[in-house]
Amino acid sequence: MSSSDALVLNPPLIAAMAQATRALHTDAFSQALLEVITLVTPVDSFAAVGFPSDSLPILLSDITQRNVEPEKKGDLDNYIGGAYLLDPFYEAAQEFIPSGLYRLGEVAADDFHSSEYFRLYYRYSNLTDEVGFLLAIKNAGYLHLSLARIEHFQEPEVENLRQLTPWLLAVLEQQWQGVLSNKPQQQVSLHKQLTEALRNFGSSLLTDRECEVARLLLHGHSSKSMAAKLKISMETIKVHRRNLYNKLDISSQSELFSLFLSSISMAGRAPGVDPLSAYFSPPAD
Repeated sequence: MSSSDALVLNPPLIAAMAQATRALHTDAFSQALLEVITLVTPVDSFAAVGFPSDSLPILLSDITQRNVEPEKKGDLDNYIGGAYLLDPFYEAAQEFIPSGLYRLGEVAADDFHSSEYFRLYYRYSNLTDEVGFLLAIKNAGYLHLSLARIEHFQEPEVENLRQLTPWLLAVLEQQWQGVLSNKPQQQVSLHKQLTEALRNFGSSLLTDRECEVARLLLHGHSSKSMAAKLKISMETIKVHRRNLYNKLDISSQSELFSLFLSSISMAGRAPGVDPLSAYFSPPAD
């Protein structure tokens, strides 16, 4: 028997798992589940999120340890308001990834840690690494349990969490699967408008290829990754990047991300139209 097997079978962990199971369908469940997890590995941020099909994400639970900087309300509003479209775990759910445990590096673009999204939603809170459980709920969407840390997760810690996966996914399903079916029409409509805004981002000013490069930049892809995805040379990627920056009158990924946030904030005003046109076109007479 390996040491990790012994960890799964140790009495305090089994007692904590029993307590979490008893806490199902109560307000005490999230804290009880966190206590199970911290017996396996310390975490600095614990969050459960629902990704309903064709609707806005739902924040189900959020527990932050004291050594993590408090999250700005504006950043949470930005996330629910559209930035979730760039969340690697959300993207993985949209690609119907199998249920299981994933490290951030397994689902994120290759240059994600240099992206503006990472700076705002990870580095601001002093977080540097994340592992996430994703559970597919048939015809309803995904449940996502995010565990983030200031320090990087070590592979033995991740492997120990992996051993909990069957039980943990089962209790997540028991606790929260029903919330994915509750999709107010307003949230469905707004999600549709936001996804269209991302798809149309820059289309009033950029070529189709430049729009593709802009979206890949927002997701955190490097020039090498973009070249591979689009099957063009890195030199051509650099030309497209330079051209789109010039057309948008920006000089950095930070400014591109700011334009994206501004664009999605206007998404509901003109469905199917690139909101950036309002910034760069003269007002109608």
